[in-house]
Amino acid sequence: MAPNRYGTPAVPPVANDSALERQQKAAAEAQRNQDAASRRAEQDRIGMAVDANRQRLEADRARTERQRAAAANPAESERMRQEFEQRRQAAEREREELERQRAASEARPAPPEP
Repeated sequence: MAPNRYGTPAVPPVANDSALERQQKAAAEAQRNQDAASRRAEQDRIGMAVDANRQRLEADRARTERQRAAAANPAESERMRQEFEQRRQAAEREREELERQRAASEARPAPPEP
C-alpha cells in the first residue's frame, strides 16, 4: 500500500475486521476529516473578515484625515470626524460579531474519536 502523504497514515486492516467494519471506520474517519477541514475553513474565513475589516478601517481613517486636513472650514472638518466616528463604531460592531462567530465556532464540540 502506498503511503498516504495528505492525511493521517493509513492503518493496515486487522485480520479479524470484516469489510463492513473497515468501510464504516473509513467513512467515520472521512467524516471527521471533513469536519476538521470545515472548521479550519470557517476559522480562516472569520480571520480574513476580521483582517479585511481592520484594513478597511485603517484606509478610511487615513482618507478621512487627509480630507479633514483639506477641509474648507472647521465645521466641515468636525462633520467629517463625526462621520468617521460613526463608521468606526460600525466597524467595531462588525468585528465584535465576527469574534462572537469565532468563539461559537471554537466552542462547538468536535465529533468523538472512535
